[in-house]
Amino acid sequence: MSAQLSRLSTLGCASARIASFPVALLGAALAVNLVAVFLVRRHGSVATLVADEAEYWDLASNLLRGGVDTLPARRTLPFPLILAVLRSIAGDDYLRVQVALTVVLSFAPLLVYWLVREKLRNERVARLAATGFLLWPLFVRYGATIYSDSIALLCFLGFLVAFQLAATRWEPISASWARWLLAGGLLALCVQIKPLYLLYTPFAFLLALASAQAGNLRARAAILLTAGCLVVLLPWSTYLSAREGRLLLVTGNDAETLAGGLNPELLRLDGSGYLRSPDNRVTWVGPGKWVYSDATGYLSSEELDLPYEQTRALLAERSVSWIKSHPRDVAYITARKLLYMWGIYPLWNGLSQSVLGNFLLLPLMAAAGLALWRSRRAPLCLAMFWSLPIFCSLVACVSWGSWRFRMPGDLGLIVLAATLALPAEKRALSNRRQHAL
Repeated sequence: MSAQLSRLSTLGCASARIASFPVALLGAALAVNLVAVFLVRRHGSVATLVADEAEYWDLASNLLRGGVDTLPARRTLPFPLILAVLRSIAGDDYLRVQVALTVVLSFAPLLVYWLVREKLRNERVARLAATGFLLWPLFVRYGATIYSDSIALLCFLGFLVAFQLAATRWEPISASWARWLLAGGLLALCVQIKPLYLLYTPFAFLLALASAQAGNLRARAAILLTAGCLVVLLPWSTYLSAREGRLLLVTGNDAETLAGGLNPELLRLDGSGYLRSPDNRVTWVGPGKWVYSDATGYLSSEELDLPYEQTRALLAERSVSWIKSHPRDVAYITARKLLYMWGIYPLWNGLSQSVLGNFLLLPLMAAAGLALWRSRRAPLCLAMFWSLPIFCSLVACVSWGSWRFRMPGDLGLIVLAATLALPAEKRALSNRRQHAL
């Protein structure tokens, strides 16, 4: 009897510890992120923000004054709308809005914890992954900004959690359908916040096809996921296409994105060394980076004054023509993009970026690679995570190797590295039992 009571007491203590961890994690996330806002950021007003952040702030201002019709076709609605809502609640002050946004972003480590625990059924790995995510410098740094990347990653984590719940819980049928539709809707919201997630949709479709043993269930999952995605995407696409007079799925800055990362001017800048940016950051220039439309060499000074739609058409035509006629140059620039994105070249990129970036990323990639080698007999078990660095690499090929664009890939690497904590017998059991991705 006493032995049974002892076991019950032990189980009760363990359950209490498990239940208390999410609360502690959320508290730690709030502390880390709010400290980052006041230490990492040195902006007291919007006037000192970098260009992209200032643009999002201005878009939110235009939404508050003139509604959705003021939004240019090169930008999407959700993130300026989020900023506008936060400004309506917290007041029209940069710091208060930044703090409010940071509080929202502090739920991201909690989603990582729930995702990994649901996926791998291991408390230790879930805690390691969530803690690693919380303390990873890239996430801390951009969580203290009003770039759209961090809020898009939060939404993406919501999609991954919804996807995993849909993939592992099939009864009853109505609930299963709703989960897949919800996952598709969240993926579409990610795409609208950050259009680069459009490149992830084929991965999501393939993961859904592999999410069950029975063929009819796989097809149903993929169809429902696609349907949920389209239900959320099509209203905005219909509105934007009607307003602009041409078919647009998400946004109209495709040519600007492509041309900025693949152009002859980048080759001319090769070996130019380092420059100090307007916000006082030291950065290198050349192949692997991205330049604005006026620096691509595709437009004359007179053409730069044309309306955006006309310059977009010229950029699309001339960048595609240059890409087709210079395959070796394109391959070289693309390789440099990937080397930059994954912290390989330049290895030294200033003190903070090198120590808190490259020198941490390379060991993390090695640990993730070891984890993949250990799970090589069941590679699909971890496909949700190892597909993320591949997705980010595709983004770099289309755009450039920005570390902001690498954030989903870092999430995948952190989770893969955390799986090294799985004991061998639990890995084997997980490989046998987990058919869902």
